[in-house]
Amino acid sequence: MNRFTIRPEPHTKCSECPVRGLAWFEPGSQEDAGRREQLRSTQYQAPAGQILFQEGDTLRRAYTLYSGWVVRYKVLKNGQRQVLSVALPGDFIGYRADFGVPLDYSAVAVTPVVLCSFSEYNIEALMQDDPTLTRKLIQIQCQQAQECRQRLSYVGQAPAVQRFAMFLCELTSRLSQRGIDVTQAIDIPLNREDIADAIGVTSVHLSRISADLRKKQIVDCRYNRLIPKDLEALQRLAYDNE
Repeated sequence: MNRFTIRPEPHTKCSECPVRGLAWFEPGSQEDAGRREQLRSTQYQAPAGQILFQEGDTLRRAYTLYSGWVVRYKVLKNGQRQVLSVALPGDFIGYRADFGVPLDYSAVAVTPVVLCSFSEYNIEALMQDDPTLTRKLIQIQCQQAQECRQRLSYVGQAPAVQRFAMFLCELTSRLSQRGIDVTQAIDIPLNREDIADAIGVTSVHLSRISADLRKKQIVDCRYNRLIPKDLEALQRLAYDNE
């Protein structure tokens, strides 16, 4: 079931996509891009706050996030939410090796988003036609598994301030890959609850940690803005004790 609407025409051409270099479709020629565009179902749009899919849905498609931010999360048995990751433009979301298996996580747009939709049949056709896409998808899945292991290690064992620093370092690294100058003030559409749920602390605890790092002139993170003061100090805080 779609929870969003088709984006008005004209839709973005794959050959002209500004996030193609970060996406599953990065390999290949302009001719390849044209072929992939033919197999794209459509481009969807959704407003901020819209749930894109929920745990338990049997989604017969996957999406490249063309624009906007998406939070992937699970709701635990005690009702608490664990943020699994933040999807940024170029990320591939909703994919499973077996599309008949229900999703084991949910996703919500935290900004207005545009999604490029590919059906399970067209994804299979693309991989059969172009082995480079299969290799790229394996690379993406391996990278996501590595990131998941890293998050599990710091959420489970690291002190809260280190978890926060790691989260910010990972986020700024990914934003830098997308051409954003992370040495300047950055707009981040994540609220305090989103970040707290990502690193496994309460919002009150996060406020204390954030205030401490602000006083130490390491980073100022409040009001949906991230102002790095000392990125080297932030990286030391995140990784020196691993």
